[in-house]
Amino acid sequence: MRACRFVAAVLVLVIFACCGGSAGAEARGRTPERWLDMDLQGSNGYEIHISSGPLGHLNLQVSKEWFSATYATEDEMAAVDRVKAQLQGLGTISVRFHPRGPVRHPSVPFCKKKQRPAVQFGVVRGTIRFAGEQDYVRVEADEAEAWSEELERWSCRYANKELEFDPREREWESKLTADGDGASFLARKYQPGALDTDTLYFVETGEFFRKAPGVPWLLIYRQIKVPAPASTFKDAHFEHLTVSPPPPFSGTGSLARTPESVFTWRGDLAIQFPGIDPIPLAGPGFEPGYCLREWGCIDQHLD
Repeated sequence: MRACRFVAAVLVLVIFACCGGSAGAEARGRTPERWLDMDLQGSNGYEIHISSGPLGHLNLQVSKEWFSATYATEDEMAAVDRVKAQLQGLGTISVRFHPRGPVRHPSVPFCKKKQRPAVQFGVVRGTIRFAGEQDYVRVEADEAEAWSEELERWSCRYANKELEFDPREREWESKLTADGDGASFLARKYQPGALDTDTLYFVETGEFFRKAPGVPWLLIYRQIKVPAPASTFKDAHFEHLTVSPPPPFSGTGSLARTPESVFTWRGDLAIQFPGIDPIPLAGPGFEPGYCLREWGCIDQHLD
C-alpha cells in the first residue's frame, strides 16, 4: 500500500467528496441529492459521525474537543437506503436504513421554502466496526440512530450547521505559517482579552492511499486546534520569533533572518496526533511565513 502525503490534494478530495455533487446536479437540472447519516459514541470519549453521499463516497469522522479526523472511501452500494464500505485495515460499514415516522421538511436558514430538505429519521442495522490507528478509538455496533436527507442544493445541507470557528479568531495580532510536505502549521497570537485564549495553534495533515486492484482507496484528513498562553508565542522582533506550543505539540520552532537575508524555520517542533507517530513541523522542508497586522507579511518560498 502506497501513501502520498500532501495536504492540498487531500483538501480538494474531501471538498469534492462532500460538495462536488452540486455542479453535476445543476448540470442535470438539480437532480435531488440523497444522504444517509448516523451518529455513534466511540471509545475514549470520541464521537463518531458517518455519512454517505450522492457521489458514492463514505466519510467517517472522529472528533473530540479540538481534534478531528475524517476517513473517506468508496461506498460500494451508493444506494438510498444501504451503505457498504471497507476502510483499509480499519473497519467495515455495512448497514441498511429502516425509516421510522413521517418525512419532515424542516426550515433551513438561507434556503428557500422549495429547497427545504426531505428528512426521514430511523435506524440503521447491520455491521459497524471501526478501530483507529493503534486503537486510539474503537466503535462496534449492530444498530445506530440515523436519518436520510433528500435535497436539491448541497449548501442547504450545511446552512443550519454551527460555524466551526469563532469569527473573532480572524482578529489576530500576528501569525506564523509553515507549510510542508504532509503538514500545514498555523499559529495566531491575539491581543489580551480578544479571545478566551491568547494564542491558537492549528495543524492539518492528510494521507491518500492509492487504490490497488480490488482494494478501495482511503483518504485520511486530520486537523487539530490548540489554545495556549501568549508566553508560548515569542515575537519581540519582526525578524525573529519562537513558538513552543503545549501538548499534543512537543519541541520548539524558530523563525529567523540569516545574514544572507534568507528566513529559516528550524527546531524540533512536532505534533502528536492520536494513533500515529509524531509529525515534524519545522525544518528545511517547510515554507515559513510571518505576518504582523500593522506591518505586513514576510515569507520564504522554496525552489
